[in-house]
Amino acid sequence: MRRFFFSLLLLSLLPLGLGLLVLLALEPAPTVKAADALTHQDIERARTIIAQHNPYRLKAGTLQRLTLSEKDLTLAANYLIKNTGSGGAVIKLLPGQLNLRASIRLPENPINPYINLQLFIAETQGKTTVSELHVGKIPVPGRLADLVLIEIVRYLLHTEERALIKEMIKKLTFLNGTMQIVYRWQPELIATIKSRLISPQESDRIRSYYSKMAELTRQPGLRHRTSLMYIMRPLFAYARQRSINGDPVAENRAALTVLAAYVIPRAFNALMPKVSDLPQPRRFILTLDRRKDFTEHFVGSAALAATGDAKLADAVGLYKEVADFKRRSGFSFTDLAADRAGARFGEIATASAGQARQVQQLLASGAQERDLMPRVDDLPENMTAREFKQRFKEIGSPAFNRLKQQIEQRIAACRLYREAG
Repeated sequence: MRRFFFSLLLLSLLPLGLGLLVLLALEPAPTVKAADALTHQDIERARTIIAQHNPYRLKAGTLQRLTLSEKDLTLAANYLIKNTGSGGAVIKLLPGQLNLRASIRLPENPINPYINLQLFIAETQGKTTVSELHVGKIPVPGRLADLVLIEIVRYLLHTEERALIKEMIKKLTFLNGTMQIVYRWQPELIATIKSRLISPQESDRIRSYYSKMAELTRQPGLRHRTSLMYIMRPLFAYARQRSINGDPVAENRAALTVLAAYVIPRAFNALMPKVSDLPQPRRFILTLDRRKDFTEHFVGSAALAATGDAKLADAVGLYKEVADFKRRSGFSFTDLAADRAGARFGEIATASAGQARQVQQLLASGAQERDLMPRVDDLPENMTAREFKQRFKEIGSPAFNRLKQQIEQRIAACRLYREAG
């Protein structure tokens, strides 16, 4: 009888205990503020790392050393958080230790909106263990935290992916302000990552749009240089047709992926599934305002924004203009306007099912270039670094921001963004 009453007491206290744990885990305010938007300097750093460790240039089986700073890791952590919700993270590196502090905003709930984490990972001779974990006000013992992280990794990665990564990483070292990774390159990782990025359903969808692109580029009467609209209008009419029994957001995203791979193959072919068995599109120069470069800026930014990150598209566009200083082709606000218009298009075209259908309807019903891209012929372009400094001093200056605001106003006035935005 005593055991029965003891069990009954435990069962009655269990919900109370779980409720107390939730109260202690969730907090009213973040301990880490949300990260700022990516800057062109962040994009330049990422491109430098990619260039140094370009997977297509690495020899299979060779040992490579990758050095990442606290800022590199913090940017990566914030980008992952942003893609799953909202919040912020900060990573600090000390000899033999990594310290992660993160705040993640949860969906609306009647308790508190934030979960704050503090994680300490210790490294000894290349092996890592969790030495300390705090979830809100709850301390989690290191061994238990290790088991939790192992389960999270198992959830995120398939068995073959875990085995491949474990085989690749030979040594991990935490130093003062940097982390060094010694890895043995395995080319199979590219195919593994690609298979995770593109689901079988998405692959089938993209292949369908690729076939449609081949059909559209073989229609009679197309000139070697032709307006982007001659392809976009029927491509999104096709998306509209497929959306009757499908997801219009996914259809628009697939259409933009294929369009970007056609316009800028060097940058977007990696996102394409196998298409060599399909009819191949004919090559044309597609233009906006009779300019090929505007099309590249617009479509590239639209495809990036359609993946869910318009701010990344903005940062990439600004980086390209800053890089033009070094190549002496100069900074162009015209290109920046094409980037921003494209980012806005990609954002609206995939924002919601309703907006996705509106974009399809507007394009299918005969949209013109000015419905998507504002007039920019009066904007300064091809400015040398010296000319830019004389007129605008620096990126982010009041004069620079005023002109950017004018560009935003022009974009907002375009018919498609007025009606679908």
